[in-house]
Amino acid sequence: MRFGVMLPSYLRPSRETLLGVARTAERLGFDSVWTNSHTVVPASFKPRYPYSEDGMPSWNANTAWADAMTTLGFVAAATERVRLGVAVVPLIITDPITLAKQSATVDLLSNGRFELGLGAGWLLEEGRALGHPTDHRQERLEETIEVLRLAWTRPTFSYDGRFVKIPEVGVHPHPPQGERLPLWIGGQGDGAVRMAAEHDAGLFIWLQTPERVAEYGRKLRARRPGARLAACVWTSQEERLWDGQVRAMEKAGVDLMVIGRRYDDRQIGEIERFASEFL
Repeated sequence: MRFGVMLPSYLRPSRETLLGVARTAERLGFDSVWTNSHTVVPASFKPRYPYSEDGMPSWNANTAWADAMTTLGFVAAATERVRLGVAVVPLIITDPITLAKQSATVDLLSNGRFELGLGAGWLLEEGRALGHPTDHRQERLEETIEVLRLAWTRPTFSYDGRFVKIPEVGVHPHPPQGERLPLWIGGQGDGAVRMAAEHDAGLFIWLQTPERVAEYGRKLRARRPGARLAACVWTSQEERLWDGQVRAMEKAGVDLMVIGRRYDDRQIGEIERFASEFL
């Protein structure tokens, strides 16, 4: 099982914190560093957050979110080996061509180290504030995956989907990884499992128990044997609990375990201790 680290790109993003965590992760031998993506947070929204009992996140409209792609471009220049991922970009905050261009650019600047996570998006008010459609999100996401792979490999292309329509265009530069650029589908539902299996993508699961992760992994690999499975967990400051988390996720069939926490001055020390035990 490989290990990644969530970058401190929200709550307290700064040059120093991002560089500190990214360079430490690379030095210690972590596989990858990750960020996530929101453009705006509406002042009010319906409780649909899938990772809490009351449907509301711990952050709000005053929370700082550094732009994911800009952050990864910055980290690319400060590292050499560690892979760079975003988990995930909600489709409702962008469009397929912009996403293709940004992804190719980060992959180019990192010399082929980028991994792209995609989600349909749960914060509908964010998409509406940005003027993006929020209906038929899964169908739009599937069409977007097809557009991305065309944009990354063809000199020019057009696309005539049910929801996404693009005239003949070229999107350059192409990413060094081409159509092999790893895609991840974020989500906990059967729709995400099906999409990951059918589109040769990994499944990236946020903040779920090992039992739930194992359940989704079984469904995914029943559809496509050998499919990639990632899980993001929030680490405990109690070191005695780490071993249990790692063993449980490994038993659940996880290929990539991404550890994260709210950033504070102890994060670097925490990942150093984690690495000394598991890397």
